[in-house]
Amino acid sequence: MGNRFREKVVEDDLEEPRQPEADAPAAAGAPGDGAGAAGQAGDSRADRTARGIGRVLGADAVVNRLLAKYLPLVLLCVLYLLVMVRVRYRIETLSLEKAASEKRIVYLREHRIQMQKQYQQSIKISQIADDLRERGVGITSGPPYEIEK
Repeated sequence: MGNRFREKVVEDDLEEPRQPEADAPAAAGAPGDGAGAAGQAGDSRADRTARGIGRVLGADAVVNRLLAKYLPLVLLCVLYLLVMVRVRYRIETLSLEKAASEKRIVYLREHRIQMQKQYQQSIKISQIADDLRERGVGITSGPPYEIEK
């Protein structure tokens, strides 16, 4: 039952606009009116289904007033979805770049701290060497040795 109602609604929506009642007798017998085809008792369900499939496959549904009226809205929704996908992709790439940059920053900070420690140690050694030179003590290049008395 639901299919019959649906088919009837679809057929009524696809009909051409009716002419004023003064011209009604002339238009009632016109071929392609849709009213004569729907009123025939010889129409089977298979014929109506075949016509419905033919309309869909023949792109009559796109030309239909109802779909043509909502076509800009559908296109706007598709455009909106494409923009959302693009923005999501861009945000994902930016977040990956941010994570990589943060890892690099952590590595560089640790490297800087190590280099700073090495620099401070070399400064201490050079200051000690300068103090020893001022006092007249030389620095040996080999290991220390004992002086026997």
